[in-house]
Amino acid sequence: MISVRRARADDLDFLVELVNHEDVQPFLGGRAGRNRAAIAAEIERSQGNPTSYGRFVIEVDGERAGAMGFEEENRRSRIAHLERLAVHPDYRGHRVSDEAARQLQRHLVRDLGYHRLQLEIYGFNERAQRHAERVGFLREGVRRQAYWRHGGWVDGALFALVRNDLEVPAAIGLLHDYVMVHNECVRTGDWQPLAAWFTDGAQLAFEGVPVGPFDGRDEIAAAYAARPPDDEVVIFETEERGEEVVARYGWLREPGKQAGRMLVTPRDGKIDKLIVTFEED
Repeated sequence: MISVRRARADDLDFLVELVNHEDVQPFLGGRAGRNRAAIAAEIERSQGNPTSYGRFVIEVDGERAGAMGFEEENRRSRIAHLERLAVHPDYRGHRVSDEAARQLQRHLVRDLGYHRLQLEIYGFNERAQRHAERVGFLREGVRRQAYWRHGGWVDGALFALVRNDLEVPAAIGLLHDYVMVHNECVRTGDWQPLAAWFTDGAQLAFEGVPVGPFDGRDEIAAAYAARPPDDEVVIFETEERGEEVVARYGWLREPGKQAGRMLVTPRDGKIDKLIVTFEED
């Protein structure tokens, strides 16, 4: 069984050995961290800011077999840059990287809410380019002679996929798009666009704070205008429960800490009921 999990401190020895392996190192980015201090810092950052940065370990039947990562490229437009995919030579030839890549795609798009995933591959790394195409990435272009590597200038092949390329339930997509608009309202101070995401008879309720409930789109809009949130929302995980979507959420100023859950019931492409709980753990 192939699985992907976030890297831990006890993965450090494996990761250092992997990125310095003679059959792996030539294909990684020239600026990739390779010493213990650099990789330990990456693991710590991944644990502390899981929605915008990630270092992951690939396991096969419970044994460490590879690594992969991502970094937020553009928060407002929800773009993630994928990087550092490496499978130990002992596990090559079994499409381990293909299944691991699909799992990471699902996590980034369905759970964290990224709209676009992109990556860049050295022009000489034809194996990695074939892998990217197998797992759904489309080749979008080439940076000609962009990087000095192995004694010469090499191209960078650009690949990407967007949410519509994956099978993402409409209710999950609605949740992430709503959060995107909510966060834009926080940044601009204009809360008028948020009302359009609710049905006419929508309900908004909060659990854990003495606010609301609010009934109807106009009352919801007035509530946000009167007491606007002062921080952006981050989503850690989503789950479908019948027609409802449940998401674990937090706040951007403390991106590694869960604040509660959002429970969304959709109707006709809009939010018919939203319950926001405050239950820090």
